[in-house]
Amino acid sequence: MKSFSILLFLSAMCCGSSVAVAKNKSLRLCWAKQVRALDNQFLTFRYQEKRNTLEHSFEPWEQTNWDCKGEIAVKHDCFQKNDTLIGDQTYFSKTQWSPQSLLFVDYGDKDLFAVTNAMFQRQVLENCRFSPISLIDYFYNQNIQQDKSSDKQFSIYKTEINQAIVTLYIQKSNHLLFKITTLTDNELFGDVLTTYNYSNFLSINQLFYPQNISIDKINGKLTDTINLSEATLQASVPIVLALPPDYKLNTDEATKAEIKVEKYSENIHFIELKHSDDKVMIVEFKDFMLVAEAPLNSKNGDLIIAEAHKIAPNKPIRYFVFGHHHPHYLGGLRPFVHAGAKVICSKADEPYVRYIAEAPHTLNPDALQKQAKALQTEEIVHEKTISDGTFEMKIYFIGNKSAHTNDYLVYYFPSEKLLFEDDLVWISRKGEIKKAGKRQAGLYNALKDLKLDIKTIIQSWPVADYGVKTVIPFEDLEKSMMLEQK
Repeated sequence: MKSFSILLFLSAMCCGSSVAVAKNKSLRLCWAKQVRALDNQFLTFRYQEKRNTLEHSFEPWEQTNWDCKGEIAVKHDCFQKNDTLIGDQTYFSKTQWSPQSLLFVDYGDKDLFAVTNAMFQRQVLENCRFSPISLIDYFYNQNIQQDKSSDKQFSIYKTEINQAIVTLYIQKSNHLLFKITTLTDNELFGDVLTTYNYSNFLSINQLFYPQNISIDKINGKLTDTINLSEATLQASVPIVLALPPDYKLNTDEATKAEIKVEKYSENIHFIELKHSDDKVMIVEFKDFMLVAEAPLNSKNGDLIIAEAHKIAPNKPIRYFVFGHHHPHYLGGLRPFVHAGAKVICSKADEPYVRYIAEAPHTLNPDALQKQAKALQTEEIVHEKTISDGTFEMKIYFIGNKSAHTNDYLVYYFPSEKLLFEDDLVWISRKGEIKKAGKRQAGLYNALKDLKLDIKTIIQSWPVADYGVKTVIPFEDLEKSMMLEQK
């Protein structure tokens, strides 16, 4: 009986192993066709890329377009890239990766970037932009098992890499990698899906590689396209960057929140967030509060709300308003939606505000993800007055007069002769005042059109960086305009 039990156990083990091998057949065959066939050589090629990014644009979702080109050498344990980025100016970068190190010279830099552990772990995903070789090899060597979501068309394999959920879709018909998806947490947009689509496969000596790659980013809001050419196999290639003798990865350090609260007047308070270099305004009315600006993410929004309730413990935050749609002013929106505040915005911004407020945050849940609340908005067209019958503030829509965005708002307090704005005035703390740039001139002209009596301007960002004033006498702005007119 004992020997029979052993035989039964061994039989079960063999059957289980056979099932596992069968389930991993597509990954094994994909690895054989797209990695093993390299035979420890380098796949080298040139590429042309159309890259689209979200920069500090005039409107939400407005894309900045870049043309890129470069040369790449890749095998299972090496990725090298020489990259040229062409926009208003031309920039160069270099990347060299192995399972032991990552060397990177960023666009416009001459020295090696201070690479962190998280950057190093992400690089195997970054490589997928141009070649999936290293990621296929990773899945194969980690013996990732086929996922239950596999269907008739695809064998699906899923794992987590550096807090990203990474999924491979291998076509059952030819055992070639059809696409890769990564689901990551973005502090502004929440759960963000990126999809790498591979098509038009060619082969060299039985090695298959995609000639065309498209990358759908931010849940399909942006798409990049890449075309490969002049592919060859080489036994060796020159290194792009030399490993320094003191090479080490830098530790990823969590940002420590630093807050300073300043009472400007009986009704106006400013919260300086040193860790994000922003100044937030709390306006206290008789029975409620208004908060203007919340930078970058929900954590900062939570901090601001906590400080607001210290200022006026028994008053609700009735309004949240942002000077324009860039992340330093809108990024902390979601906690205010959860707190029941009305979001004051232009009609054009409302869809973008709704997208951020309703975006799933399952990977890094905030209060709004844990307890959904409906977004409440209040439209501003030209101007809006917020008052409790005694104290009032004015919100003005200056839009593209700002020379910065089409949705720009500024805040004015008649009793204090104070204007609060986001980032339009750039007057140095030291030295002589220089002539106004486009943003500065745009603000000045907009204020003159509004015929506002202003003594002081306070700016939200930057507080410490760049060496500019954040409390600006209006006469300094006037002087900068006089210089421009000479």
